[in-house]
Amino acid sequence: MKSQDLAFLYKINDLQKTKRYGHYPAFWESTSEHTFKVVLIADYFYHKLNLNLDYQKCIELALYHDFGEMNMEEDIDIAEATKADNKKRKDEIESATIANLSKLYNRLIANYFEEYELGESREAKFIKACDKIDGLIHPLTVDAEIMNHEIYATFADKAFINFPELMPFYREIKETMHQRFDELGFVWKDEYDAVFKEKKGEI
Repeated sequence: MKSQDLAFLYKINDLQKTKRYGHYPAFWESTSEHTFKVVLIADYFYHKLNLNLDYQKCIELALYHDFGEMNMEEDIDIAEATKADNKKRKDEIESATIANLSKLYNRLIANYFEEYELGESREAKFIKACDKIDGLIHPLTVDAEIMNHEIYATFADKAFINFPELMPFYREIKETMHQRFDELGFVWKDEYDAVFKEKKGEI
């Protein structure tokens, strides 16, 4: 019979088996790969911007923010999880996974997961923006057409509005995104840059 420690280590090994963006081979990555990048992004900007945040909480939020995906069924495509039917199933699986992990490990996992999902603390808002940075950068570094480009152009706006310290960097991402859209023949709409006008009170 496995000890509780070994059972937990076996369980977190499933993070490397969870495929994200399942139907898009050029974008494929595991949840563990994504999580590691979010931790690195958070550490980088925390120090670069000298943020007045709880560093340990930031890192732990980043570590646990996608733990619910480790039991994700293979037929749920994370890229399509925003669709009503998929989102309901995804949320149910994540909730059950987090509840089981809390019993196996400790309540902290559920606490951090809930804090991230609610997105009310400054630390949670920071990690949500870091999570979006990974989602934005990934398509810009592979030689493939950007999927759902109209959604991609604005899906991170709210996260950066909620953590404006990262807005200058977001502007740089948008400029790069604009160039990529031009290369792919996509129209760059004025609304894609509206997030910067909003911060200035122009609209």
